[in-house]
Amino acid sequence: MNILVTGAAGFLGSTFAFEVLNEGHNVIGVDNFCNSTDKNIKLIQKHFPDSFNFYEIDLSECCKGLESYLKRENIEAVVHFAGLKAVGESESKPILYWENNLISTFNLVKVMRNLKIKNIIFSSSATVYGNNQNQPLTEDNALSPMSCYGSTKISNEFFLKDISKLNEFNVISLRYFNPVGAHKEKVIFEEYDQQPNNLMPRIIRVAKKIDQEILVFGKDYETRDGTGERDYIHVSDLVDAHICAMGKITRMKGFNVFNIGTGDKTSVLELISTFEEQNNVKIPYQIAERRDGDVAICYADPTEAKKVLGWKSKFNLAAMCKDSWDAVKNGTN
Repeated sequence: MNILVTGAAGFLGSTFAFEVLNEGHNVIGVDNFCNSTDKNIKLIQKHFPDSFNFYEIDLSECCKGLESYLKRENIEAVVHFAGLKAVGESESKPILYWENNLISTFNLVKVMRNLKIKNIIFSSSATVYGNNQNQPLTEDNALSPMSCYGSTKISNEFFLKDISKLNEFNVISLRYFNPVGAHKEKVIFEEYDQQPNNLMPRIIRVAKKIDQEILVFGKDYETRDGTGERDYIHVSDLVDAHICAMGKITRMKGFNVFNIGTGDKTSVLELISTFEEQNNVKIPYQIAERRDGDVAICYADPTEAKKVLGWKSKFNLAAMCKDSWDAVKNGTN
């Protein structure tokens, strides 16, 4: 299959591209490097020089360049990872998030329509559910995002659902919970050398002694230990969900949405403790105030993905913590 991967330089996009290239697919990657570097692109080009092409393109600007490139390719499916994704940052930069996350999808769909590309798998997020009291979350739960980031994700879903009614597009939206870990070859991992917002790369920074301690945002939630509880999912399981979706999308008309999580909830302190136990590394932490946009509990009911896509998670929390550290522990930074 010939696959267009947007956001191909990021952690999720590059991991997905690497794995499907390993399986024999051809990948055309695009990214504008606004939230990444070309490190992963160079790595993929080195491993797959004959089956990976990359174009530096900003999807939130005019996409005529992308359309001209894709005319030479026979794209069968688009996997749309591209987008800004930091909950806290989105609250302070709402215009940036709306411009980047919405316009990029509009432009991409226009190109797909012009080239008669029907199939798109969209990277959505569990943030669309907001602070929902009905846990675990099913796809039918009320949608009430508490952050600008979550609002852009559900708005993209509304747009894709509307265009799917034209019978020109088949859409699968995958609502990710919290991806962590590193794939089996350990050559791509979540970046930790800037100022990451996600929990695991902040833990990594402390483990590598870049930072002295991790800040835990809030210990007064109504949870087992007072810290926020999330559904952490191994990135390899997440990639496998996309591969399952690719195998189904041509036979699934219209708009379809699935939760991609394990169905288990883990608190911030439990994740830190598991990381320490699996890797024999001490992670000092300090309690800080809650962040805007964060919710107390968020975990998946993944039944629908298992029933329709034939997908279920395989990796437990211990494997996520071990693989996250194994991928980076011997690096120089």
